[in-house]
Amino acid sequence: MSRFKVVCGAAVFLALVIVGVEFFTNSAGATPVKPPAPPPVHRAFQVSQTYVSGNPAIQPRLSQKGAGSAFTQDDVAAFFNIYGFYAGPVVAGAHLKILTIQFVTARRASQLMVGESVGRPDDALVCYVKVEGPFLLTNVRGGPPRPNAKIPTTAKYGDAVFDAHTGNLLVWGFYFQ
Repeated sequence: MSRFKVVCGAAVFLALVIVGVEFFTNSAGATPVKPPAPPPVHRAFQVSQTYVSGNPAIQPRLSQKGAGSAFTQDDVAAFFNIYGFYAGPVVAGAHLKILTIQFVTARRASQLMVGESVGRPDDALVCYVKVEGPFLLTNVRGGPPRPNAKIPTTAKYGDAVFDAHTGNLLVWGFYFQ
């Protein structure tokens, strides 16, 4: 029996030696595990690269061989004479009056509208227009009124900004004063 124990012990010892050698040999030559790939990096949104094109309005008619506009002040005046202002019709007996038409940078147009965004890079060329009504606001919809708020039915002034290259309307608004 003791001879059996010695043979079994030797066999177990030999098996452990073989398994150990095999383990260390394979681990040394094993292909290293690659760390997981880093998550993809997404670029931040930039207005200068992505913006809403606006709504078709003034038809461009001038060739754009430089940084100039694709339409003239006369084209803007003709557009307003045909279609009026977006806020609504003028009050009965009043006539739409164009106060200013300026080709300016988006930054300047934003300043003229007391900080309202034009949706273009600051140096983009736009056409800023200020008009006088008064305009009926019966069809203009907004959010729910504040409690006990008096809702005006007319607005005296309005403004609009067009992309100077496409003629698309970018933004418009009105003023109650």
